Amino acid sequence: MGSRKTLAIAVLALVSTQAESGDGANPIAAAIFLTISAPTILIGATTSLTTEPPKIFKSAKADALAFIGSDGEIRGAQFEQASRHYRSTYAPPLMSDTQLAQAIATSL
Repeated sequence: MGSRKTLAIAVLALVSTQAESGDGANPIAAAIFLTISAPTILIGATTSLTTEPPKIFKSAKADALAFIGSDGEIRGAQFEQASRHYRSTYAPPLMSDTQLAQAIATSL
């Protein structure tokens, strides 16, 4: 369960890094932020990949890809089940449905 939190934190860090660098912020500050956060993200992502994710997320990969490709319009049954499992496990949830779908699609 700790590796799922690590994965969630790594995904959130990646998303916040993209938002930070894309809003016209000071490029030096963005570079410093990336230099400091990149090792943390790399360690978190590596750690999360070394443990076995729940089967519910493995079976939801195709539905997660459909969700991403349709900009959230297609919500397959397996992705919906994985999303409900995630929301019941992490209260309050750390990721949106789109972020969860991206994590499922890229990590499994």
